[in-house]
Amino acid sequence: MEKELTEDFWSHDKHLEAARKIHFKRLNGVTYLDHAGATLYSECQLTKLFQDLSTSVLGNPHSRSPSSTRSTEIVEEVRNRVLSHFNVSSDDYAVIFTGNCTAALKLLSESFIFRPDIDLDNECLLSKTVASTKSSQPAFVYLIDNHTSVVGIREVVKSRDVSFRHATEKDVDSFTSFPGGNRHETLGREDILPDTNNLFAFPAQSNFSGQRYPLSWIKKVQGHSGFASHEGNWCVLLDAASYLTTSTIDLKQYHPDFVTLSFYKIFGYPTGLGALLVRTSSAHFLKKNYFGGGTVEASLSTEDFHVKRNDLSHRFEDGTLPFLEILAVKHGFDSLLQVTGSLIRASAHAYDLARYVYSRLSSWHYANGRPLAVLYHNEKFTSCLTQGPIVNFNILNSDGNFIGFAIVEKLAQLYNIHFRTGCFCNMGACEQYLSLTAVQVKNNLKAGHVCGDDVDLVDGRPTGSIRISFGYCSTFGDVQRFLRFVSESFLEHNHIGELSANMANSGGEEENHMNTQVSLQLAPETWTVNDEVRSLVGIRIYLVKSCGGFALTEGEVGQRGLVNDRRWMIINSTGSCISQKREPKLCLIQPSIDKDQKWLTLSYPGFNDLRVDLQNGSHEGGSFQLCHGKVCGDRVVGSDCGEEAAEWLTAVLDKEDLRLVQQTADDERTTSHKSADDEMQPGKLSLANEGQYLLIGTESLRLLLSQMRMRFENGGHTDEDQCMSEEELIERFRPNLIVRTHKPFEEDNWTRLRIGAHTFVNEGLCTRCQMICISQKTGQRSKEPLISLFSLRGKKSTFGILLRRLDDSNAGLLSTGDFVSLVAEN
Repeated sequence: MEKELTEDFWSHDKHLEAARKIHFKRLNGVTYLDHAGATLYSECQLTKLFQDLSTSVLGNPHSRSPSSTRSTEIVEEVRNRVLSHFNVSSDDYAVIFTGNCTAALKLLSESFIFRPDIDLDNECLLSKTVASTKSSQPAFVYLIDNHTSVVGIREVVKSRDVSFRHATEKDVDSFTSFPGGNRHETLGREDILPDTNNLFAFPAQSNFSGQRYPLSWIKKVQGHSGFASHEGNWCVLLDAASYLTTSTIDLKQYHPDFVTLSFYKIFGYPTGLGALLVRTSSAHFLKKNYFGGGTVEASLSTEDFHVKRNDLSHRFEDGTLPFLEILAVKHGFDSLLQVTGSLIRASAHAYDLARYVYSRLSSWHYANGRPLAVLYHNEKFTSCLTQGPIVNFNILNSDGNFIGFAIVEKLAQLYNIHFRTGCFCNMGACEQYLSLTAVQVKNNLKAGHVCGDDVDLVDGRPTGSIRISFGYCSTFGDVQRFLRFVSESFLEHNHIGELSANMANSGGEEENHMNTQVSLQLAPETWTVNDEVRSLVGIRIYLVKSCGGFALTEGEVGQRGLVNDRRWMIINSTGSCISQKREPKLCLIQPSIDKDQKWLTLSYPGFNDLRVDLQNGSHEGGSFQLCHGKVCGDRVVGSDCGEEAAEWLTAVLDKEDLRLVQQTADDERTTSHKSADDEMQPGKLSLANEGQYLLIGTESLRLLLSQMRMRFENGGHTDEDQCMSEEELIERFRPNLIVRTHKPFEEDNWTRLRIGAHTFVNEGLCTRCQMICISQKTGQRSKEPLISLFSLRGKKSTFGILLRRLDDSNAGLLSTGDFVSLVAEN
């Protein structure tokens, strides 16, 4: 396949690699594969924009001052630039600026005249008696493979007695296969009802699969008075947002009535600006009721009187336009040409990159012959006319079962690869390609899955997929890094992953055989075969969330967990708690507290210690001030620890506007997990993400270390990963309780347990993310242990269980050496 890439491809790829070093320095070490979601702005666009802004005085376009006149000129210049991009002029189309593509679709849905006799203020038409027949009801028809924002139009039209229906690609081809008259020629015919206008919507390119639909549909539908069994005029709405990421549409050749788009899809910035393009000969299909500033020639407040502007754009653009964002569009078009040299070449290049990935993924198989991936495409990358630069797929394991997209995304983050997962706001395509029924979708909702979450598998079936997409600045290097990630994570070391395929089984010959195989890989100097009773062998607390922890021989239990565990947090200017995922250096902050709990001390290499007076409030002797923060979306009430702490954190982490905050005693944050006993009240929660206590088992650690060593022996990771000790592995998982167990992951199935004098309930498994790949000694990232954990666990890569104490009204201690026993439920 690589040999099939042309000399022109390699020439343009070399050009783009050079351009990226100049205009996309921030992409160094990053593989960005979500251009269908949002393409990237170039540094040259921002540089020229800021130069323009810093040297220009631009006023409100609704005024007549020189600064306002200049803004007006820029707006009109950009309108013409947009039209030029589509090879037309203002004689052919009008550009109506909107907030984004969705806003353009909403505007059209509210303005389109489906029933001239009702929607227009025309006494003659109003006086007509219209026969109440099924054929006279106007229709909104949309291709099933459409963005949610298009499908949402049906909610507007059904309130106006307009029928709606979805259509497949075959439906549209069938509808347009019968002869129909020209729309404008049939307007005066008596056998065609003059009281109905209909709307058909389809995307130029599917944002799910990248399939490009025939633009020839436009003329066929417009000229078909009986399209979809509905008489009357037919207009066509073309959603061009996804298509325009790497291509443009010649509106001289194709004449959709309406085109919607977002500019950030084309060149990344600005993000808050889109447009509705209206064909001038189709303007009479629109009527606007509301009028805002700048849209009227005259109006009265004392009478029901106003006259809208004649110019279509000005009539539909309510209020002051975002004229500075519109200026950014000008520089966006300039930078697009500067970076690519030719949009046509960039489009072909992005397509070739996607075609290469598609070819590799579709040909890769496991050693047993099973395919690596399921690809969701009707078009097989035979032509850039029918397929855009998008590859959509799910990964399978060697048994043929789906691997959830959430775990694939987590593993990709270890390689700093960015792509999108889910259904991409296109449920129609998701239903089709994933064979999801309406019943399944509704049942998934009942099971807790909502759009945008990480519930990737329900009953073993995917709820969404993985989408990678290429843009005007993508290179072959991006492809190589992505394919290397897939190969290393799922293909090359799959035989290691098979080691644990049945670890969750409880008993049986297969499990016994598996354990025998595992024991051959264990490190005897560190681990021994465990036939001892279960007991608590380690206790840890983390005073400041996401900072260093320390071990205890005994810990006091409280109503939120271990006393002082995750009692403090560091927040930014928005009130959000920062974590190691965003700021790895947090792990190097080592908090401690004196035995009388009078002083909290924070240490960091190379800096003087910070001491916070917990009794008197702050060094200045004043009291802590009440503030609010956010942890995992929860609103937390806390006390600010003062300016000295803030200045110390700013110096240590080299970030502005950081505050140290202590959770107040009366904060009402609670656990969100449900235990086996659904009638139990939720427990109080510290600043921990999910549970009061996090417990891990020694035998689970033992097996994971074995897995990591085997991966190293097979070339799976670096020497640094192989040298990870048991202690460092524990540090990365950040548990509160470490329990000596009998076998790996037995703790997953515990319902209730007793540690010493205290009873706990299991509230669920702890799903792990890339944070466990941060060394707690250096702050450096690696790929382990998450990759080995995925090989062991698959699915959600869980490790450890979340506990809640049942007898939280009683104080007491947990001590290392306490016996651990399982409690039978009544």
